[in-house]
Amino acid sequence: MLHKEVKKVLYIEDNIADIKLFEEAISFNDLAIKLEYVTDGQEMLNYFEASKKAHYRDLPDLIISDLNLPKISGQQVISEIKKDEVFKKIPVIVFTTSKLKSDIERCYEYGANAYLSKPVDIDKIFELIELIDKFWLRNCLLIKNPSSSEVTA
Repeated sequence: MLHKEVKKVLYIEDNIADIKLFEEAISFNDLAIKLEYVTDGQEMLNYFEASKKAHYRDLPDLIISDLNLPKISGQQVISEIKKDEVFKKIPVIVFTTSKLKSDIERCYEYGANAYLSKPVDIDKIFELIELIDKFWLRNCLLIKNPSSSEVTA
């Protein structure tokens, strides 16, 4: 197997079982993903404040967020990410059970790059996480560190 560059994904999810499922999908599919997570909107804002203080080092390549988060909603988190000149360059995928048109519209208005509904079937979840990896982390050209000029594929 060819060595794949490890990509960093920040997952914002309050359900620990969903986080564990995401980790299992990474392992099962042998994906080169380093998964970090925070469990509510306030933790997410704290994460980014710490990153700012560290001069935006070691940022995630992709952010995946649940919509219904404690303390600060997923939509508010997206809005805050997209207000920052550095963070706004990181793609944000909403990964939630909600299929409400109003939720979808609001997330895109706030700057989400994609909106995915969580499948109920575990095999479909694993498949979707593999597709996220293939599309967003292996085929899209992303800015590795938004404060530099380096681009990765």
